[in-house]
Amino acid sequence: MFNNNVKPLGLAVLASCVAFNVWAIGGGGGSSADKMIVGDSIFALSGDIHEYLEGDLDESIDTYARSGCQVNGGSLICSRRYTIPNQYDNADKDGIETVIMNGGGNDFLLGDGADCTTQSCVEEVLAGIEQTLAGMYNDMRNDGIDEIIFLGYYNLGDPERDQINSVSMAYKAETYPQMGIKFIDTRPAFAGNEARYITSDGIHPTAAGSRVLADLILDTLD
Repeated sequence: MFNNNVKPLGLAVLASCVAFNVWAIGGGGGSSADKMIVGDSIFALSGDIHEYLEGDLDESIDTYARSGCQVNGGSLICSRRYTIPNQYDNADKDGIETVIMNGGGNDFLLGDGADCTTQSCVEEVLAGIEQTLAGMYNDMRNDGIDEIIFLGYYNLGDPERDQINSVSMAYKAETYPQMGIKFIDTRPAFAGNEARYITSDGIHPTAAGSRVLADLILDTLD
């Protein structure tokens, strides 16, 4: 069912992530923002989603998202120091009421999931991701965060990766509302529009795709 074609794809994307990782350093900390972003290169590579949200809301949003970062583990382009939970832990949370985030994709592109060749391996990696995220959400609640928005991943048009994504997104759609997490399923918005919304690297959103993602976030915000 699974072959080992995921890691080569992740390595192929590595160069673009490194080249644009300046966005991933973030614009966070020391502002009067009440919203922050943590996550991976869906946010960080171009910075378009962040820019669109700030422009549409006419306010500053702190961002700590970095390209290549995982929920669990690290890689050459994003060390364990900047895992998505650590992005949140190390952020200036003074005045923050809303966290906008994603995560888990690089755990399969660059992390343990890249070596999976069986369904049981995929399920183990997904379970590890969700266990870590659940702890992260608990920390956010303890810190007084009022609103947590998780931006789900769109399908990429690759049957194996899309199968993994479908399992992950289905779990979130079923369980996150019960946890008080606002889950955005981006798959319907991208379906049939992949050529317009996904760049030639086969992973990241184009400017038009980022506009769609930003609109979905705007529609979800309180």
